[in-house]
Amino acid sequence: MVPRRRYVLAVMNMVISGVAIYVNSLGVKMFADSTLYTALKNAVVGIAVLVPLAVSGEKRARYARLTPPQWLLLLLVALIGGSISYALYFRGLQLSTPVTASLIDHTQFLFVAVFAALFLGERFGPAVWAALVILLVGLTLGITVSAVRVDSGVMFISAATLLFAADFVLMKYLLRSVAPLTVMTFKMSLGSLLLFAYVAASGRLGMMSGLSPLQWGFVLVTGLILLAFTATSVLGLRSASATAVTAIPAGSPIITTALVFLSSRSAIPASRWLGLSLVLLAVLAIFILGQRQEQRPADGSGERGAA
Repeated sequence: MVPRRRYVLAVMNMVISGVAIYVNSLGVKMFADSTLYTALKNAVVGIAVLVPLAVSGEKRARYARLTPPQWLLLLLVALIGGSISYALYFRGLQLSTPVTASLIDHTQFLFVAVFAALFLGERFGPAVWAALVILLVGLTLGITVSAVRVDSGVMFISAATLLFAADFVLMKYLLRSVAPLTVMTFKMSLGSLLLFAYVAASGRLGMMSGLSPLQWGFVLVTGLILLAFTATSVLGLRSASATAVTAIPAGSPIITTALVFLSSRSAIPASRWLGLSLVLLAVLAIFILGQRQEQRPADGSGERGAA
């Protein structure tokens, strides 16, 4: 797959992510417990990715060919990215403010870039790194600084952000030798099962019996959106750098803000417009410069691009 097509998957992931944030902002308000809501919509994906295994003996046979190290890493993907990170993040939200969580979460793609450079050998020039910094600045502009809190929740949210970033790099490494569907199955099926175990241990699983048809409808819709997000994320991660696949989707607030504006016509502060303009500029720079640098190894010219 040529780099441009690889990066198109990242752009698709950005659009889906922007829509998901908007729809989830409506759906989560209908649930008394956000962790249960997350477990349910993750389970929709977990069940969906199990369907091919149920109908295809060839896909089931892939599991017999997995090596012990691959089994271990896949279990880590499920444990880290599918359950522990979510549990830590939601615990942090209980102790801190959403604005604080948003500010910390915005740094995730930078951690991915650093981890990918250290452990995967991804290499980009100064221009791409400058675009990553601009992207971070753009994402933080418009945040209400007075709502940021340095409290006990920061530790949990920071740990979750680091684990999410590590999980991306771990998946990128696994996708060199393991099929995307296998990675998705472990992350979402086993991950959602572990998340349900957490909900059950906290005594909140019984809340499922009181859910209305409208709530179940939101679970299904947001679960299907998450399925599309997961598929484009994993497929993009298989063929492009972890740095680009996480940095480009970080531009999702552009889509979310557009949807909010179109639906409510609410005023958007000038600082927010400035921030979104910087985000768009950074995403365009990463899209153009990143794929150009990733193309160089295939051409056999220039310095080594992303691995």
